Amino acid sequence: MTEPENIKKGAPRKGKKPPKKITEKYLYNSGLAYLQRFPASTPHFRRIMGRKIDRSCNYHKDQSREDCAMLLDAAVGTFTRMGLLNDEAYLQGMVNSLRRRGLSRQAILSKLQQKGLTGADVIAALAVQDDENPGISADMAAGLRLARRKRLGPFRKIEADRNKELAAMARAGFDFETAQKILSLPPDEAEEILSSIRI
Repeated sequence: MTEPENIKKGAPRKGKKPPKKITEKYLYNSGLAYLQRFPASTPHFRRIMGRKIDRSCNYHKDQSREDCAMLLDAAVGTFTRMGLLNDEAYLQGMVNSLRRRGLSRQAILSKLQQKGLTGADVIAALAVQDDENPGISADMAAGLRLARRKRLGPFRKIEADRNKELAAMARAGFDFETAQKILSLPPDEAEEILSSIRI
């Protein structure tokens, strides 16, 4: 059976390109490209670059992991001096961003610890933010943002299953009491609280 004439034959698939050898210039260029696209904590950046080093050393057996690790240390130092790696600024920016997205204290703590930041540093950054909105718990503010974004509780347009709304709040890391309080607020009160929140 002949193939139809209107179907083009694709080019044969090439295999994966072998990883490049690790050099000072390669780590700098690769690290710079990453940091220009994604903000990162120093531990997270080290993990990303460490995976590149592992792939390269597994392929190029003549490379020394120790030498590559020293080159990575030098790159981290360079990016820190340039201000592209700044854990304090990264932490504060991420806490603000995640709060605006409506994540709970527990969810933020978990997410940022995965990025290599210490629990104590994250808790300290959260405490600074809590002080900026006296009288309103930061989790309450974040929960209201989540409710508005997902149209839950005071922001719903049609009747919804309360248990499903509670489940959505729980998945975002909010405790039952906070979720109940947010979902029970009258719309005008919820909007008033949100309009008074800084950040």
